[in-house]
Amino acid sequence: MKTKDLILNIAAQEFSKVGYDALSMNNLVKKLEINKATIYYHFKDKKSLYNEVIKNEIIRGNNNIKKIFDKKKDSITLFRDYFKAIVLTIKENPYLVALALREKANFGVNVDESFIPYIEEEIKYLQEIINNLTLKEKYKNMDIYAIHCLIYGTIESFYAIKMCNLPFANDNELKLNTDKTLDYIVDFISNIILDAMFEK
Repeated sequence: MKTKDLILNIAAQEFSKVGYDALSMNNLVKKLEINKATIYYHFKDKKSLYNEVIKNEIIRGNNNIKKIFDKKKDSITLFRDYFKAIVLTIKENPYLVALALREKANFGVNVDESFIPYIEEEIKYLQEIINNLTLKEKYKNMDIYAIHCLIYGTIESFYAIKMCNLPFANDNELKLNTDKTLDYIVDFISNIILDAMFEK
């Protein structure tokens, strides 16, 4: 693994555990077992490192979503594949959920407007999928960002509960099992949203 990729990978893990403010560059250096100058060779400061971590995850997610359009599919399959793409991104980086939830809890205080094009790209894919489905009358004027938040918020919250060591959820086969939990999310949550919002 290239040094820059290694820094991004370990930084993603550490930011997801303690958050932006609590992670010191000195602690990151210890985790990486490299000197601080090496980090600053690749990244101007902690903020630019953090932004690169977040941007990489959004781009990774967008690339996974982009791939679901490669073959012609019916609209329901495309919608389910959208969930699969989100879940694949989490499987590729299990630290993503904690990272996303931390940043959302801070109202995006550590990111800037440079992220808007990447987020808008993901919204564009969702809008394209929604355009091929028939929304129920009461949801026809629903804001696309609300639908986006409904999907991501549900996935992230459910996953966080199932991965939590505290007894928030029944101790079943999903508990602390990343793959089973994420596969369950694809079927269960996509079906709930399809049934609730769309005409069959």
